[in-house]
Amino acid sequence: MLAVTGLAAAGCAQAPSAAQNYPSSTVRIITPFAAGGISDTTARVASQCLEKDLGGTFIVENKDGGGGAVGMTEVAQAKPDGSTLSVVSVSTAALVPLVTEGAKYEGASFEPISGVTLAPSVLVVKNDSPHRTAQDLLAAAKSENGGFTVAMPGSRGIFSLTTNAITQAGGPKFTNVPFESNDKSVAAVLGGNSDSAYLSTSPNLLEQLRSGQLRALATGAPQRLDFLPDVPTFAELGFRDLPDSTVNVALVAPRGLDDKIEQRLADAMQKCLEDPHTADVLGEEFVRQDNPGPAVMREEFATSEASWRKAVGR
Repeated sequence: MLAVTGLAAAGCAQAPSAAQNYPSSTVRIITPFAAGGISDTTARVASQCLEKDLGGTFIVENKDGGGGAVGMTEVAQAKPDGSTLSVVSVSTAALVPLVTEGAKYEGASFEPISGVTLAPSVLVVKNDSPHRTAQDLLAAAKSENGGFTVAMPGSRGIFSLTTNAITQAGGPKFTNVPFESNDKSVAAVLGGNSDSAYLSTSPNLLEQLRSGQLRALATGAPQRLDFLPDVPTFAELGFRDLPDSTVNVALVAPRGLDDKIEQRLADAMQKCLEDPHTADVLGEEFVRQDNPGPAVMREEFATSEASWRKAVGR
């Protein structure tokens, strides 16, 4: 009897934990937008990395709608067992519920696991625009008293918060013109249908700047960008307290995820960020190399959400 009991106890002691077995089933990575955007592309890179490092099957599901609210509501309401994850911008997770009626989640609904990419914002014009500098553009916009158009992805996101904050800080009034994506915002400028565009940097946008199709006039980044060193920040132009307008894409899970599963995912994502293939796909300028694990991302969520709450008055 004692021998049997001892064997049973030994067997229990050696039984692998849920974290050691993870993933024990197919893992869904929900991206709350249609295929082809930055969140979708990043999610597909992450899924390949996680399969390579952890085994199992990680599939990307696109759940478009409500400016990201549809997909993120599903993530927030899923069981926090690691079987449902999301690759999403911090603004979609924490800003969208502040400005979208009926969003059934908030920033605190998620466990940040790992940052993946950072895409600072930039104000651009067509290369033949008469506005050669940011000062030129601001002066022209002021003279048009609200008639100066700025194309941007989304109607109530980080880009419109920034242009509205510039106006509130004594700058010119703009007419924000929302589009579905970066590419459509750029097309509006290149087609002469918008005076400018305010959007996130990306490999495609950098190529358009380098080829001479577009010219960058200002960035919402905290300091000048290494890959656009001649472009001043809005802070340099006198607008020092603008809301966070960097597209910060991260891997998140529903709140309550087991700490050990969280750490396994974070470790796998760190290897992903160090893989040259990740930089090849997402752009070496944008892939994070600062070990952006759970603690770092929790701080970034909190800081950004505080900035957006102030901007929207909530």
